[in-house]
This record gives sequence, structure tokens and C-alpha cells, in this order.
Amino acid sequence: MLKYLFVPALAVAFGGGMLAARTHPAIQVAQAATTTPATGWTLHIDAQKHFGDAHPTEIAHHWCKPVQGGLTECQIYDSDAPDARLVAVETIVSPATYQSFSPTEQALWHYHKVEIPKVNATLPDMTPEQAAKTLAAIAETYGKVWLLWDPMSSANPVGAPTVVVLK
Repeated sequence: MLKYLFVPALAVAFGGGMLAARTHPAIQVAQAATTTPATGWTLHIDAQKHFGDAHPTEIAHHWCKPVQGGLTECQIYDSDAPDARLVAVETIVSPATYQSFSPTEQALWHYHKVEIPKVNATLPDMTPEQAAKTLAAIAETYGKVWLLWDPMSSANPVGAPTVVVLK
């Protein structure tokens, strides 16, 4: 009989200890200070023409953040749903970095001042004023998009990754 009472008592003690740990101020500060590479993907940009000529109006849902080395990186999903699929990645560089590339490498990049109007870029989480300011800041940069797979052509991630070059 004692062993049957021990299991529920242990569960209550463990649960109470976990609750106390989560509410203890020192633990909360430590948890708040903890970051990972997944932290900070907050710049949300929607744009067309990222899935090639076959799907020019499909929206590529970018979630971007600045990273070390002066780069900005974007994860690109097929929707904004919680279970959206990662289908592409974009790296954004400054004009100086772009100029350091060979002509062959430069051909794989797009100039945002030209690209942004072509892809009908929007920033759905910002006011029109904030969006205009952010797009103006991005305009002088260059981007390279690696399409991991085309979700409109297959339900599964098949095929070779490609670099999307906007025309």
C-alpha cells in the first residue's frame, strides 16, 4: 500500500518543484536571458516571384533577422501558418560586400531596389509608414535566394536546391 501512495506523492512533489522553479525570480531572469540562433526572426516580408516562372504569384513568407558579419538572413516559408514548411533561405548583404564578389557570383544576386517593386513586397506586421521606412533601408542591399524545394510542384521536398535569379 505504501508504494502506491509514494508514486502520486512523488508526482505532486516533482510538479510542485517544477512550478516553484518556473516562478522563482532567479530562474525567470536566466530563462529570459537565454537566446538561441532561433531567437529574433521578427522581420516579416511577403513577396512574389520566388518560386520560379511556374508560380509567379505565390507568396514567399520571409522571416528575417540580422546576424554576425553584417548579414541579414531570411527563412522563407510557404505560408504563415504554425506548421508552414521551410522552402527557401535568403541572405542579404551590403553593397560593399556585393562589390567584393566576382562577376560570376554577382550574377546570382538581386538588387533590392529593382527587386522589391517586381515582387510586390509587403510587410504585413507594420504600419504603412514603418513598412516604407524598412523597405527604403533594404533597397540598397543585395539578396541571394536558395530555393530548397518548390512546394507548389510537390508535397515533398524533392529535387535539387536552386538559386532563384529574378528576371
